[in-house]
Amino acid sequence: MGFKRKHSRVDVGRAGRLQRGTLSAPCKVLDVSETGIRIESRLFVKTGDALQLVIELERGRTLTCSLEVVHVRSSKLGAKITSISQEDMERLAHILDDHVQTIFSRG
Repeated sequence: MGFKRKHSRVDVGRAGRLQRGTLSAPCKVLDVSETGIRIESRLFVKTGDALQLVIELERGRTLTCSLEVVHVRSSKLGAKITSISQEDMERLAHILDDHVQTIFSRG
Protein backbone atom coordinates (compact mmCIF):
# COMPACT_ATOMS: atom_id res chain seq x y z
CA MET A 1 0.00 0.00 0.00
CA GLY A 2 1.39 3.41 -0.99
CA PHE A 3 1.74 6.44 1.23
CA LYS A 4 -0.40 9.24 -0.26
CA ARG A 5 0.28 12.18 2.05
CA LYS A 6 2.98 14.60 0.85
CA HIS A 7 3.19 16.87 3.91
CA SER A 8 3.40 16.17 7.63
CA ARG A 9 0.32 16.93 9.69
CA VAL A 10 0.56 18.91 12.92
CA ASP A 11 -1.94 18.45 15.75
CA VAL A 12 -3.41 21.84 16.64
CA GLY A 13 -6.71 21.30 18.48
CA ARG A 14 -7.93 24.84 17.80
CA ALA A 15 -11.47 26.17 17.66
CA GLY A 16 -12.80 27.38 14.36
CA ARG A 17 -15.88 28.05 12.28
CA LEU A 18 -16.88 26.32 9.05
CA GLN A 19 -19.16 27.90 6.50
CA ARG A 20 -20.89 26.31 3.49
CA GLY A 21 -22.97 28.87 1.64
CA THR A 22 -25.26 30.46 4.21
CA LEU A 23 -24.79 27.62 6.73
CA SER A 24 -22.23 28.08 9.48
CA ALA A 25 -21.15 25.88 12.40
CA PRO A 26 -18.41 25.75 15.03
CA CYS A 27 -15.68 23.19 14.50
CA LYS A 28 -12.48 21.88 16.00
CA VAL A 29 -9.39 21.90 13.80
CA LEU A 30 -7.68 18.61 14.62
CA ASP A 31 -4.55 18.91 12.48
CA VAL A 32 -3.09 20.86 9.58
CA SER A 33 -0.44 20.54 6.92
CA GLU A 34 0.74 22.95 4.24
CA THR A 35 -2.01 21.74 1.90
CA GLY A 36 -4.76 20.20 4.01
CA ILE A 37 -6.76 20.20 7.22
CA ARG A 38 -8.62 17.62 9.30
CA ILE A 39 -11.68 18.97 11.10
CA GLU A 40 -14.37 17.77 13.48
CA SER A 41 -17.77 19.43 12.98
CA ARG A 42 -21.50 18.77 13.04
CA LEU A 43 -21.97 20.69 9.76
CA PHE A 44 -23.27 18.24 7.15
CA VAL A 45 -20.81 18.10 4.26
CA LYS A 46 -20.04 15.72 1.43
CA THR A 47 -16.99 15.06 -0.69
CA GLY A 48 -16.43 17.90 -3.17
CA ASP A 49 -18.16 20.59 -1.07
CA ALA A 50 -16.50 24.01 -0.99
CA LEU A 51 -16.13 25.48 2.51
CA GLN A 52 -14.73 28.55 4.23
CA LEU A 53 -12.78 28.01 7.44
CA VAL A 54 -11.77 30.52 10.08
CA ILE A 55 -9.32 29.23 12.72
CA GLU A 56 -8.97 31.11 16.00
CA LEU A 57 -5.31 31.77 16.82
CA GLU A 58 -3.57 33.33 19.81
CA ARG A 59 -3.96 37.02 20.67
CA GLY A 60 -7.32 37.29 18.90
CA ARG A 61 -5.89 36.65 15.45
CA THR A 62 -7.54 34.38 12.89
CA LEU A 63 -6.51 32.36 9.86
CA THR A 64 -9.01 32.12 6.99
CA CYS A 65 -8.92 29.77 4.01
CA SER A 66 -11.12 28.10 1.41
CA LEU A 67 -11.35 24.31 1.41
CA GLU A 68 -12.59 21.43 -0.69
CA VAL A 69 -13.80 18.37 1.20
CA VAL A 70 -11.87 15.25 0.12
CA HIS A 71 -13.30 12.72 2.60
CA VAL A 72 -15.91 12.48 5.33
CA ARG A 73 -16.00 9.96 8.18
CA SER A 74 -18.71 10.45 10.78
CA SER A 75 -18.22 13.95 12.26
CA LYS A 76 -14.64 14.26 10.93
CA LEU A 77 -13.63 15.50 7.52
CA GLY A 78 -10.46 15.99 5.56
CA ALA A 79 -10.12 18.90 3.19
CA LYS A 80 -7.52 20.38 0.90
CA ILE A 81 -6.76 24.08 1.03
CA THR A 82 -7.89 25.61 -2.25
CA SER A 83 -7.29 29.29 -1.47
CA ILE A 84 -5.40 31.14 1.24
CA SER A 85 -3.99 34.67 1.39
CA GLN A 86 -0.24 35.20 1.59
CA GLU A 87 -0.63 36.60 5.13
CA ASP A 88 -2.64 33.57 6.28
CA MET A 89 -0.17 31.21 4.58
CA GLU A 90 2.57 32.82 6.66
CA ARG A 91 0.48 32.27 9.80
CA LEU A 92 0.03 28.61 8.84
CA ALA A 93 3.77 28.25 8.23
CA HIS A 94 4.36 29.77 11.69
CA ILE A 95 2.09 27.13 13.28
CA LEU A 96 3.99 24.36 11.49
CA ASP A 97 7.41 25.86 12.39
CA ASP A 98 6.43 26.20 16.07
CA HIS A 99 5.50 22.52 16.12
CA VAL A 100 8.88 21.50 14.65
CA GLN A 101 10.70 23.69 17.20
CA THR A 102 8.71 22.08 20.03
CA ILE A 103 9.63 18.57 18.84
CA PHE A 104 13.34 19.38 18.58
CA SER A 105 13.46 21.19 21.93
CA ARG A 106 12.11 18.06 23.67
CA GLY A 107 15.24 16.34 22.71
